[in-house]
Amino acid sequence: MCMDALELFCNVARHRSFSKGADRSGITQPAASQRIRKLEGELGVQLIDRSTRPLRLTVAGRTYYQGARRILDRYERLIQNVAGEGRGFRGHAEVASIYSVDQGFLLKIREELEESHPDASIHITYLHPQEVYDAIRTDRCDVGILSYPDRWPDLAALPLKEEPMSAVCHPAHPFASRVNVTPEDLEEVPLVGFSPRLPISRGILAYFRRHGVQPRVARTFDNVDSIKASLIDPSAVAVLPERTVAQEMERGTLVTVPLNPGLARPLAVVHRRDRDFSPLLEALVESLLGYDSVKPPSYAAGVGA
Repeated sequence: MCMDALELFCNVARHRSFSKGADRSGITQPAASQRIRKLEGELGVQLIDRSTRPLRLTVAGRTYYQGARRILDRYERLIQNVAGEGRGFRGHAEVASIYSVDQGFLLKIREELEESHPDASIHITYLHPQEVYDAIRTDRCDVGILSYPDRWPDLAALPLKEEPMSAVCHPAHPFASRVNVTPEDLEEVPLVGFSPRLPISRGILAYFRRHGVQPRVARTFDNVDSIKASLIDPSAVAVLPERTVAQEMERGTLVTVPLNPGLARPLAVVHRRDRDFSPLLEALVESLLGYDSVKPPSYAAGVGA
């Protein structure tokens, strides 16, 4: 079995699509389908259930996928060890991230790595938190980026950074000229928040509870962009990671006001404990962890909360 065939199967399995897997492998969809059928014929088992959309792996397919991923990662490490650093990294890495992460720094890391290593490619998908966990567990991504990560025995987390959070409001809001605002100040205004099912929402509400405050949540959304758009209402205030409003601050359309006491949300790079890291994936994770000098406290014995 050649490495190209293993890589094709992994691409189809990961994307749960012949067309996407073929595109990632640089071949046509009919060719990809034909090669997978040939592989199934050689093995004498069905690897992919084609009756569903998106495609699903059979039990045998999942076993084969796990083994194929390990073979590919170890093969790439072997090539890297033999050829040395001058060869550069090659291969593909998949990242799944929550929407509210500062997307600018992820794109910058991807651009820097792909520029330094022309044979490498990194794809970033933005999902809701539970979808990120699902993608990690099912190997549809190599690593995930999450805030307030849960503790799971099968997952490990590498502390990424703590993102300072601030009160955010319209320039016409009375808070806009304040040096800082307290939880008690925020109790008096309509708060635009995150959907209660999101970890960031639970983190913000826990902050208020610690200070004996019950905020008046007027509206909730499941993404940062909708929250920012709602702040056209001069009476409303939100609590957001500062970096997510950098562009609006530059344009003067929104204002951030520091919280007193402060609040920061922990971010982590999460991966399966049994994941074998290819040289490219190692370089990607090192770049992520080294990008920001502000590190959160250690909570990676399991997956930290």
